[in-house]
Amino acid sequence: MLLNFLKTNMSRIMRVLANQVGVMIFALIMSMTASSMAEDLQDSMRLVASIFSICFYLFLVFVAMKEEGSRDSVPIEAGRRSFDPLHGLKIGFCATVPNYLFVLLMLIGLLIGVEYDAAANALTGSGVGVYSIGYFISAMIQSMYLGVYSSICAALSVVGEPWVQLLTFSITPLFAPLAAWLGYFYGVKHPSADRRQNKRY
Repeated sequence: MLLNFLKTNMSRIMRVLANQVGVMIFALIMSMTASSMAEDLQDSMRLVASIFSICFYLFLVFVAMKEEGSRDSVPIEAGRRSFDPLHGLKIGFCATVPNYLFVLLMLIGLLIGVEYDAAANALTGSGVGVYSIGYFISAMIQSMYLGVYSSICAALSVVGEPWVQLLTFSITPLFAPLAAWLGYFYGVKHPSADRRQNKRY
């Protein structure tokens, strides 16, 4: 059943993934731009860039799945296809799988053994190698969230804590499935003008 779902909806899953890759590059460029500013402005500009990147990313996912929902509204209204209110959520979750592969690496590293040495501002332990690979790639592909994450960690004085990093990168991928779910549901219930016109024929 899962394989059939993936086969049928692979283009939609890849569309959500493509949005993440595009915004990932955009967020990295924004972050580098913020880093080139005056030192007293860097933290605040990284936060602004991160918030903007997150909103832009979720907006793209919402619009992409809204278009898919609008496209499906015709056969659903005609009774040729059943309406699955969780269809967008499933698409979004499938698209987040790559994120969790690297989160899993972080978890494995932590289970092997990783500790944060605040004095040296470095991680220690036998699992550091595995953990660092997972963290580095997670930070890259979820770069749009880094500014917000850094600001919150700084405010809570938990910068560098590996379990906080793991928890963060476990939660942030869930926003895209929510946006995909809302977008698809909205698209089915509020099809675009051309889809409404097609229903007449």
